[in-house]
Amino acid sequence: MVTSVPAQSFIFKDILQVWAKRVTDSAGSSLEIEAFPAGTLGRDPQTHIDMVRDGVADIGYIVPGYTPGAFPEVTVMELPTLVPSATVGSRAGARMIDEGFFQGTGAENLVVLGMFSTAPTQLATTRKVESLEDIKGLKLRGAGPTLLGTIEALGAVPVGGLTVTNIAESVTRGLIDGSVNEWVALTIFGIAEATKFHLVAPNLGASPIMVIMNRKKYESLSPEHKAAIDENSGMVFSEFWGETFDGNIEKFRSAAMKDTDRTFTELTPEEEARWNERLQTVIADWISKTPNGQAVYDRYSTAIQEASK
Repeated sequence: MVTSVPAQSFIFKDILQVWAKRVTDSAGSSLEIEAFPAGTLGRDPQTHIDMVRDGVADIGYIVPGYTPGAFPEVTVMELPTLVPSATVGSRAGARMIDEGFFQGTGAENLVVLGMFSTAPTQLATTRKVESLEDIKGLKLRGAGPTLLGTIEALGAVPVGGLTVTNIAESVTRGLIDGSVNEWVALTIFGIAEATKFHLVAPNLGASPIMVIMNRKKYESLSPEHKAAIDENSGMVFSEFWGETFDGNIEKFRSAAMKDTDRTFTELTPEEEARWNERLQTVIADWISKTPNGQAVYDRYSTAIQEASK
């Protein structure tokens, strides 16, 4: 399994490796899954989906925002104000996979083992932002076209093409003024060390994450090994991801809020209304430009409500 996350991160240790062990335990130890942390199997995360497609890797931890167009429908998770938590967003994502809404482009030779959402993202910057006037002209990194569209709609300058491992250095060097991330990425990739100002609201969207498998490799497995993968994938995997992710979000955020060198800002109700008006244009634009966009948005919105119960 190729991944883009560091070996010391909870995503690698507490989710991916635990999931792999659950699969192998279900298979009675006759199946082995070896997960490689960032850089040891494929250094560039933008290539990981192709590594799985081509059979270089059997399984991949994929960030769709790094390969725009591969799974255009999953970017519905990136829309602002929609995903309330990683658990709810991931549960809803698993339903979308089951119902065939997230089909991808050229994904026929892939099997989706897990569909996840991060927690909602927030604005982290090198200076205080409390109005649309403050954010205007700031150079902000976003993961994928939808989050970049959100940044642009707010009047900032969207900066794409930066993987999460390069954000902190880019901020420190003054190449960008901040980024849109959740507390896991802010913490494990050092972004929070470079950005000391945080806007608590509004919810600027989440990031979709996937674990995929080469279909030929999957179909080559014995029925017992397929069953071991199947019983630990889908909704089970999504809920495991979401609950673990949200638990760590709270831990990282609570620790950051105790840092006296850090500033947390909330918008006034009047200012938040101004921001939300801009954010609604992002949703409308995504619907108009995405194939079957309205149906995908409507179903995911409903799935969010169902998963929140």
